[in-house]
Amino acid sequence: MNNNKSDVQCRKCGYQWHTTSKLKKVTCPSCNQKTPNTALRQRHPVKQFIQQKRGIIGLEAAIVLIAFVIIAAAFSFMVVNQGLFATERGKTVIQEGLKQASTPLTIDGTTFTRTDPSGKTVNVIIIPVRAFGVKYVAMGRNQTVVTLRVGNKVWANVYLGVLYHGNYSSSAKCYNSTENTYDPTGAKFDDFVGFQLANSTMIGEPCNNYVNETYANAMNAILPDTQMITGAVLAISNSNGDESLDSGEKGFLIITLADEDAAYARDEINAELRLEKSCTLSIEFTIPGSMPPDMYVPA
Repeated sequence: MNNNKSDVQCRKCGYQWHTTSKLKKVTCPSCNQKTPNTALRQRHPVKQFIQQKRGIIGLEAAIVLIAFVIIAAAFSFMVVNQGLFATERGKTVIQEGLKQASTPLTIDGTTFTRTDPSGKTVNVIIIPVRAFGVKYVAMGRNQTVVTLRVGNKVWANVYLGVLYHGNYSSSAKCYNSTENTYDPTGAKFDDFVGFQLANSTMIGEPCNNYVNETYANAMNAILPDTQMITGAVLAISNSNGDESLDSGEKGFLIITLADEDAAYARDEINAELRLEKSCTLSIEFTIPGSMPPDMYVPA
């Protein structure tokens, strides 16, 4: 028999022994039969609780698992966030690349040239344009560049902005501009292609707009300080009053040439319209060898 204090007795053979097992049933060393572990009932509850470590180990494991889950969630958020940022950035780069590789403007009709009364030179070029693939195109003076070549003469930028509605003040002897852009709907080209610089608005505030004037007044200098200049403006048909060419509007790029810059027969004309962050729209044609005088001729 075991010398330690006996706390378990086999119900079959009566053998007694001491055990520290925490199992509900233990094996008798004498007959190898299972018998209830009565030692469990004899231990002090507090001591038994202290010696029970399996719950503590499980709690520690749960804490570690929760910590791993939180860390994994944080890393997952970082990875997903970086992935979304990279995707959005890639989309933006592709859109910018496509925008710079294409132009939002397209030629919308026939390009016309106007001959002078002698029929020897061309001093007005009209190019119809329209917004393509976008809702609107900003056509302000700071967003647009028009490079012009006439024969062997080249201008880096002749664009003067969107054409405004205005009139000549005989008392002030200058042109005044309204706040509205000029709408050529229903008007003849000769009614507005002789555009002139307006130094003030209708209420006397300083400005730097080009306003409509007739071809005859600009060509013949009927009014003081009027003359045909070398420059380009955009007249917007069906305009809503701003300096953008909307998808439902039509623009007429009007290029005028001063007397010393007029194009002669067989001169090559090249106009390049460059918008902000976009590809260049190029227009090339040759002045015909013979032209009727004082008329608009398709290029």
